[in-house]
Amino acid sequence: MQKPKLSFSQIINMNVGFFGIQYSFGLQQSAVNPIYDMLGAAPDEIPILNLAGPMTGLLIQPIIGALSDSTWSPRFGRRKPFFFIGALLCSICLFFYPFSSSLWMAAGLLWVLDAANNTAMEPYRALIADSLPEEQYGQGFLTQSFFTGLGITLANISLFVFQIFFKGMVGSLPMWVYASFFLGTVCSITSVMWSISKTPEYPPSPEELVALNERNKGLPHPAIQFFLSILTTLIAYLVFFLLLIPSIFDRRIIRKTISWAENNPTAKVIFAQNLEIIEAIMHMPNVMWKLALVYLFQWYALFCYWQNAAKSIALSVWDATPASDPSKYEEAVGWTGLVNGWYNIVTFMSAFFLVGFAKKFGPRTVHFLCLVMAGLGLLAFPMIENKYMLFAPMTGFGIAWASMMGVPYLLVVNEIPKERYGVYMGIINMMIVIPMIFQTLSFGFISKTFLDNDAGNAITFAGVLLLIAAAATLLIKENKKIDPETVVVSSGH
Repeated sequence: MQKPKLSFSQIINMNVGFFGIQYSFGLQQSAVNPIYDMLGAAPDEIPILNLAGPMTGLLIQPIIGALSDSTWSPRFGRRKPFFFIGALLCSICLFFYPFSSSLWMAAGLLWVLDAANNTAMEPYRALIADSLPEEQYGQGFLTQSFFTGLGITLANISLFVFQIFFKGMVGSLPMWVYASFFLGTVCSITSVMWSISKTPEYPPSPEELVALNERNKGLPHPAIQFFLSILTTLIAYLVFFLLLIPSIFDRRIIRKTISWAENNPTAKVIFAQNLEIIEAIMHMPNVMWKLALVYLFQWYALFCYWQNAAKSIALSVWDATPASDPSKYEEAVGWTGLVNGWYNIVTFMSAFFLVGFAKKFGPRTVHFLCLVMAGLGLLAFPMIENKYMLFAPMTGFGIAWASMMGVPYLLVVNEIPKERYGVYMGIINMMIVIPMIFQTLSFGFISKTFLDNDAGNAITFAGVLLLIAAAATLLIKENKKIDPETVVVSSGH
């Protein structure tokens, strides 16, 4: 089916829900780790406490992607039911999060919050490919970058502004923490409901509907498939990795195993969407493997930054730690919110301009230059003692963040089979969360053994990794068919 071009306002309405989802991610980036600090976490405990985000992304996003590919309701659509369920759970978790009275409670709620965010986020990527013609992919993905910046900006600025108006403590945490999370409760559900009400989904063609029904034949309700897939994911991946070595000698062995499971009614039901995910990995385009290398260094570095930014600023500007001077550390947390808010302002201001640069110079070149700017910025970050000068390196970081949120998708979108957008967007998310899982499991040791548990050293380490990611970007060969459309956005803001 030839999809009609959408107007700029239609693309904006489609992506408004991304604003609420990203507000929640903004709080996770800038507020959750300081909350851990306030609740008494040691520096080398912070990485493992952040395991919730990448693990839920690894387990949930590919499954949700595969499920949404296999879903169609004449009343509710294909992707929109997942937006709604994820946003509703996210709002509930954001409301209860500041009532955390201990580390285990905060960490537990983060697992549920991340699961909800991932449920809402993955189908949004697929919705762009579902709804837009190829020449508008760039505009669609980078509109998501705009709302990523806007949502995270509001979350970060709220941490600074609410400190001015909300004084005192409530339970274990400052009152301004409650205000920021309560605002997120409202933003998450209302923005997603706006997009749901304004965005129709294209129904599958009669041929696609026949194929969809055939794919779902003999499978239980999608909710049951989801829980079965979650329970069997680790088993499925373990079997997959165990078969990798013998598959060097017989490349058909994994394919035979998948075929056996698909033709066995019990195995097909038990492993549900995991078979679809593993099969998609087996047929993954070469460009996605190269992108995975870039993401290994890129997302490891970003997790190092988010976990250590507040403590680095507290050390370099206020010469304080959470233990030595809690009041100065709170001030540093507020300023970190402002600094992170600034880089996200830069993100949504630069997102649409990157479309034009990607068209003129190619997405590979754009992403390479953006990663270089971010890497150099992080190398300078821990050496800055003037709090106002911190905004300079974060300008380049903000432009790079806009690129990270949209440009890599331009490198792969035309290589992905259209009928499997959902599952491949989920696999791309696996490329994001696996480096994060590796970081949460390894960085505590690295920080304690090699970086002296110093937050500034951690930021420098992240800068080096971003420069390595930039070099890896040059290994990717561009698909010249991609034509991201430029748009004039000055009147749209």
